[in-house]
Amino acid sequence: MATVPETKQGAETLPDAWDYKGRAATCERLTTLGIAVNLLTYLTATMHLGNATSANTVTNFLGTSFMLCLLGVFIADTYLGRYLTIGIFTAVQAMGVAILTVSTIIPSLRPPKCAAAAESCIPATGKQLMVLYAALYLTALGTGGLKSSVSGFGSDQFDESEKEEKKQMIAFFNWFFFFISIGALLAVTVLVYIQDHLGRDWGYGICACAILVGLLIFLSGTNRYRFKKLVGSPLTQIASVVVAAWRKRSLDPPSDSSLLFDVDDVVVAGAGGGGGEGQLSKKKKQKLPHSKEFR
Repeated sequence: MATVPETKQGAETLPDAWDYKGRAATCERLTTLGIAVNLLTYLTATMHLGNATSANTVTNFLGTSFMLCLLGVFIADTYLGRYLTIGIFTAVQAMGVAILTVSTIIPSLRPPKCAAAAESCIPATGKQLMVLYAALYLTALGTGGLKSSVSGFGSDQFDESEKEEKKQMIAFFNWFFFFISIGALLAVTVLVYIQDHLGRDWGYGICACAILVGLLIFLSGTNRYRFKKLVGSPLTQIASVVVAAWRKRSLDPPSDSSLLFDVDDVVVAGAGGGGGEGQLSKKKKQKLPHSKEFR
């Protein structure tokens, strides 16, 4: 199992601990939408596929990208952690976009242009479609793994129980979604213009460079990140709660409802008054309120 360093409890808070206020998110959104929003015209005009086939390909590409988020979050929570998941799946996405860019440059990987007087165009061959689909679904795989972990990894850098860090987290996510919106805006305007007027090789090449820049920005902050221990997939935890509740369905609840909180306080190092450096103190974990329903 891959491991990453862990930040000790009570470590110093870093205001810009993650991803430089989310600026790398611009690169991810620019890349994903830069391919998706104008893919239909590429399939019909360049690959000479039918309208129905092209529309179905775009739908499958986008649907697969979002469905694979479930796989990405399971891998992140159970095996790799969010940091490694983001790094690995971003590299996979960059590989897919690079293959797509190469396919627009090499003439043998796309059908010839339609003749001026031709009634029908030569469609893409099986080999050409195989390269195209490999590029698209590698991109979809990388997008799914990246989307599922990126916002969660950002929230890992802040402790909500600390008032100052909670404010910093709010500011971070404001910037995070601002840069996502900037990336989307650039994708549907500037990048579409480049693809239509300068060529797909330029448009997809910019997408490939953008996701590589985003990966480099993300990796450059490695020494400043906080890493949390793996706690397993939420789906596994939910299933274990359901099984435990069924097995203990005949037990009477305790008279003291606080006994239902099965968590321990976190021991952190701090400099308390008169205790000198290195004094240990307890920091209570945040607990979800219990309701009177279903009892």
